Amino acid sequence: MIQLNSRALSVATQKHLQKVRQRIDAKPDFANQASKAQSEWNSKSGSVTKAAVFSEIKEKLISMCVGVEVCNYCENNEATDIEHIYPKSFSPERAFRWENYLLSCSTCNSKHKLDRFAIFDPNLFDPFFEIPRGSGKPANDDGVMINPRVENPLEFFWLDIENRTFILNPQLSLDSRGTKRAEYTLKLLGLNDRETLRTARKSAASYYIDRLERYVKVKEATTMQSLEAIAPEPLFVNTTLPFPEEQERIKAALQNDIRQYSHPTVWQELKRQRAQLPKTNGYFKRAPEALEW
Repeated sequence: MIQLNSRALSVATQKHLQKVRQRIDAKPDFANQASKAQSEWNSKSGSVTKAAVFSEIKEKLISMCVGVEVCNYCENNEATDIEHIYPKSFSPERAFRWENYLLSCSTCNSKHKLDRFAIFDPNLFDPFFEIPRGSGKPANDDGVMINPRVENPLEFFWLDIENRTFILNPQLSLDSRGTKRAEYTLKLLGLNDRETLRTARKSAASYYIDRLERYVKVKEATTMQSLEAIAPEPLFVNTTLPFPEEQERIKAALQNDIRQYSHPTVWQELKRQRAQLPKTNGYFKRAPEALEW
């Protein structure tokens, strides 16, 4: 998980969301507000106006994805669902708040996170409490899960690349509260429990290093023949172009490969942990501009 770069909605869409929130807030108690939030959500595309609003919302969320329409939780599957970070059943007042949305895959949304919601409650013996659905309004909104719309998950996690486990671990520098948030988020979303994710992160590391190595070699190439030997299929070298122009074109294509690939957490961690990865660090030293990607 990495932090999303938020986009602004149009004024018309913001006003529509505000009107829906007002209808929800007008209900006399929490149970009725939760019921109203659900019914409004079920009919969110029930008219031309509503459909246009959520078409814009979906387009904005797609543009905010950490990869090309990739789930912002697992970074592995196609992002298909508008996910409520604070679930509608516990926070009906946030059901139509833009900052409470992100795109996730159906696996993360429907098989892992669901409507589970935990808060820190100082009145309880345990450091935090996962609230059973249907139990009413939470004691507070001090949510435990890390919120990638407003927080940087990499301040809470680190990825074990050096030992090739590709498991996400809580940062050692965290205080007790931060550690609990990291542990809960990882467990809630199953980010370490799914073997497919660990395997995919390992493959992503190999892909990123391969593209970085090729970028360095293209950057240092001096002939068209050397470009032909380096460029990956299907990125064929256009020998009709001047060498400098073709060199820059291939460099840009390799950079784009890195920017658009899935599991961007792996790329961020390759950069952050490069001092412990001598071969990778050597590539970054030869192409320091890649640290900005």
